[in-house]
Amino acid sequence: MNINKHWFVCLDLTSMDNILTGYTKFLTSLMMPEKITFVHVIKSGESVEDLVELFPEIKDTSDIDKIIHDELREGINHYFSDTNIETELIIREGYPTDEIVKAMKSINPDLTIVGKKSGYTGKGVIPRKIMKYVPSSILFVPENSRYQLKKVLVPTDFSEQSATAIRKSLELTSDKKGTVTAQHVYNYPARFFPYMPEEDDEEKMEDYLNEKKDEFIKNYSIPKDVDFVFSLNIEGTKMEQVYDQIVRDQSDMIVAASKADKSIPSIFREDFTDKMAYYRFGVPLLILRNKEKYQKFLKALFSK
Repeated sequence: MNINKHWFVCLDLTSMDNILTGYTKFLTSLMMPEKITFVHVIKSGESVEDLVELFPEIKDTSDIDKIIHDELREGINHYFSDTNIETELIIREGYPTDEIVKAMKSINPDLTIVGKKSGYTGKGVIPRKIMKYVPSSILFVPENSRYQLKKVLVPTDFSEQSATAIRKSLELTSDKKGTVTAQHVYNYPARFFPYMPEEDDEEKMEDYLNEKKDEFIKNYSIPKDVDFVFSLNIEGTKMEQVYDQIVRDQSDMIVAASKADKSIPSIFREDFTDKMAYYRFGVPLLILRNKEKYQKFLKALFSK
């Protein structure tokens, strides 16, 4: 999955813009895109009074687009004026998610970068629409993101998608000689509950998991320097096990790859990877997608 050519960054005229633009610049030290398109959508129904509060220099509503454009462009130039990367800024008006999706249809980026605010409850509309209707890979950047990428965590189910995420993680960390941890979260079979397995059962499960790991490594040529961790999920959710591992490792990013089968309805059935976009992990989350496959799904869906 190539995400190095064209990036698409969503701005919202909040303090998140500086964080998002700065982190995007940091990423260019690891991947060098040819172009980065920044977009801001002026919300439909947004009152002139609200905008005047942000920009007291507004004298006429016809000035709004230019003033917002100049404000955002100044922030972009602060980070990118000394690079050879082409940058473009687009200002649109309407409902943010709808306009973002429309813009992406014509721009066709490889990677979409959006902010993930700490106050986000995990049930919002924007991530859900982006996950459903955006075919590119997606990077969610929280407010406390560090400008480093030395430790990457990859939730792993021993699938081809997991192998793809591991390979991309190794690529991202190679220059800094970073580490990649592949975490497999598992549950014991339901027959054991409400009682915990005996010692023999635990040994059998460990043997089974190691066999799956060895088969996975062999089938997908996973390098030996990838560290594998097995996490038993007794209570809570798999998301919480991933979060606990992030805290233990002090991970800098989570990398995962979406699954997509050949049926159109599959794009609306959120798998574990897609649902991760709604959880507050506190570190950037990169969800890799097969853009060509998702584009075919969307084209077939909306042509009906």
